[in-house]
Amino acid sequence: MPDPAQPPRSHEYSQAFEALVEEGDEQDIVGLLAYSLFKASIRERVRSGQDVPRHLRTPTATEIHAYRGQAERILERYGQAAIADATPDIVESARTGAKAEILGEVERVRSMVIARTRAWPAIGYGVAAWFISIIITLVITLAAPGWVMNLVNHVSPPEQATPK
Repeated sequence: MPDPAQPPRSHEYSQAFEALVEEGDEQDIVGLLAYSLFKASIRERVRSGQDVPRHLRTPTATEIHAYRGQAERILERYGQAAIADATPDIVESARTGAKAEILGEVERVRSMVIARTRAWPAIGYGVAAWFISIIITLVITLAAPGWVMNLVNHVSPPEQATPK
């Protein structure tokens, strides 16, 4: 006695799913959509009163190509519409992100410029440089007084006494 929970097995069934959907690929969106288009066309034939024999319930190679092509065009239009719908949000998000990044970088540069150009540190560096130059001058003068005097005399020779 057949089990009522199990549907009866028939050796003859439509091979439309196997023909339109790539075997083993549950992600074959084109094939799944093509299968639904094929089933919708069978349904419309039956609803319009046409008899659809079993042998016509499995698509031919030409029909497979046509249904898959139609499915690809539908998905392409859907993708283009989704991109067109999402583009303004993506552009706005990119602008907002870029603006925030630019403003952050401007603030970082501004803070760095302010920190490096404050008056007291600049005065401090100037005084330190002046002090170092005084020390170098003193060291040179004290280390070689004869050499410095020769240099000074060479640049501006002493005035010679004029005979009276």
